[in-house]
Amino acid sequence: MLRAAAEKFEANGYSGTRLQDIVAGRNLSKGALYFHFPSKKHLAAAIISEQADLWARLLAELRERHPRAIHLLPALLCRAAAQHSEDVMARASTRLAIERDRIGEEIPPLFASWTDLLQRLLAEAKEQGDLRPEVDPRSTAELIVATFTGLCQTPAGGAARVDFKHHLTQMWKLLLPGLATPECLADLEAAPRSAL
Repeated sequence: MLRAAAEKFEANGYSGTRLQDIVAGRNLSKGALYFHFPSKKHLAAAIISEQADLWARLLAELRERHPRAIHLLPALLCRAAAQHSEDVMARASTRLAIERDRIGEEIPPLFASWTDLLQRLLAEAKEQGDLRPEVDPRSTAELIVATFTGLCQTPAGGAARVDFKHHLTQMWKLLLPGLATPECLADLEAAPRSAL
């Protein structure tokens, strides 16, 4: 049910999706849908909730391979982009989170949880001596989440999907020199590309 709804929400957005669109052509009845989700709003909230801890799960998987937080940042965004490209649930949850004001307050604050996670990671990088002293973890986290979210919603040049790898590489080329200490930046540049 959630995947069927995610396909419609991704394609048409919250306002453009009706519950009858979700069940049409599927082995689902509107009654069965209402049994599990009393409204379209509850269905949207469930899709976002399914993805709310995605970045935390990805971070936990990457942590062992990347003990330094500064290395985790690009690796995490790369994995999140891959998930977004491959999984309709991830794409639908991002679109629904962008449309949160139209849906209502019951919708989990997806972008706030991403920002909080990145803020903690940036603060950890600062404690490890890898970030410049003037870097503010909160505003940097907000910038990274806004950039990632923008990429999710803006296919370049009319393409069906965004070339996340290219755009994230460009983002890190621009951001890292302003974030990382000169010593850390030299280490990052010397690291094999596969490490990041």
